[in-house]
Amino acid sequence: MSKTWSYRPLVLAALAVFLAAPIFSEVLAVGSRRAPGPIKIDGRGDDWPPASPVLEMKTGVELRFQNDGRNLYILLVLKKLEALKSAEATGMTVFHRPLRGKKPGSGVFFLAKDVPAEDIVRWRESQGALLTDGEKAEIRKSARQPLFLAFAVGAKGSMYGPLVRRQIDTDPPDFVVFREAGEATYEFRIPLASPESVPGGIGAEPGQTIRISFDWGGTVRGSLSTKASREAPSSESGYVSGTGRTWGQEFLDTFDSMSRPSIGTGKYSFAVDVKLADIK
Repeated sequence: MSKTWSYRPLVLAALAVFLAAPIFSEVLAVGSRRAPGPIKIDGRGDDWPPASPVLEMKTGVELRFQNDGRNLYILLVLKKLEALKSAEATGMTVFHRPLRGKKPGSGVFFLAKDVPAEDIVRWRESQGALLTDGEKAEIRKSARQPLFLAFAVGAKGSMYGPLVRRQIDTDPPDFVVFREAGEATYEFRIPLASPESVPGGIGAEPGQTIRISFDWGGTVRGSLSTKASREAPSSESGYVSGTGRTWGQEFLDTFDSMSRPSIGTGKYSFAVDVKLADIK
């Protein structure tokens, strides 16, 4: 089994955002459109209706938002090369909280990395997928493929995952990155449900306004493969494997746990106040 992943440079890239408690000097205010139908998370945005994106000037990021009664969908396009490289190196944290009330908020750390095809097969089977020999052969046609993982982040920086489906009718946060012609398109789906019922959920309803911050990059040391950063709450039935440990723990334990310093990358962050479309 190949042991090429190390998450040590990645976790503090996400946690530093919360521990440092950055103050955003300028917050964009945008509206989320009502999603006309199911949205496929593929990083292409082909099923999004035509609309002008919102431009975040500091990072050059283009943004669009849609929501239905269950999920918020975000289409984020990175066009600046340095910002793109930083996101690829460290992953991206999307933190969210309703503007009204005293809820502390929660977030999701999204990570995309290329892994050996055998690890893709093993990961999908660990999540309950019944892969046929033909499907496995199709996966193995490429030696390495991207794997997209989401980790729930608490208000104080606690983190666990990768997140898996816990309920039949509720999917966890999800994303895909599609890169072409010097830019990368991130397509996110984040449940509107509370983080208590769906880890990483926003805890807001259609019609409300929420503040969303995007953070990535920075030169850090750390480890996502430490036990503390991968624990799931003991009350989460179905989240723990037959060994009594989380699927995330078992998955990450197969990779190299040696400490590795990250390369220097630029640090980026900005916030957006998003008015969710009312669904009636």
